[in-house]
Amino acid sequence: MTIRAVAYQCERDDPDGFDLHKLGLPIQVLRGGGQEEIAIDAGRATVRVSLASGTLLDGPVRLVYRLEGRRLLSRRLLALQQFEAVMRLGRVPCLLQQHLSERSSERMALILRTLDALARAKPARAIAIELFGAEQVEADWAHESDYLRMKTRRLIDAAKRLVRGGYLTLLR
Repeated sequence: MTIRAVAYQCERDDPDGFDLHKLGLPIQVLRGGGQEEIAIDAGRATVRVSLASGTLLDGPVRLVYRLEGRRLLSRRLLALQQFEAVMRLGRVPCLLQQHLSERSSERMALILRTLDALARAKPARAIAIELFGAEQVEADWAHESDYLRMKTRRLIDAAKRLVRGGYLTLLR
């Protein structure tokens, strides 16, 4: 689950500030459509933060989290707990990894379907239609948060990483 937030620059000594550069963990940055998404590799867990505005790359920020909606609230709260643990401990404790294997297998199925679509030279929107259905893509492709496009781009990037040798990590 991706944490949705807005980032505001803050002072270095702000007790609620977060500085990505001090985290010391591998990160990936994805930018597009005026938005920024960060994936923090915290061992068995990857914590994702999607910013509607602001950036995590220019030093300490104060984050305001967006939790709207009831349907996915429990998953969003778990993602926030994992993020808080990463900020505090530099890792996600086992207790907060309880749902990872189920979600990991669901994600791997999406990645493999994405890989299949890429092999057929499908563009991103067509891949999204295959994965999430034409109705959802029609309704949400141009959504103000750009969440569906970003989700599709993450799946495409993950599929390409698998091809470039990422499959070897599955064997470990």
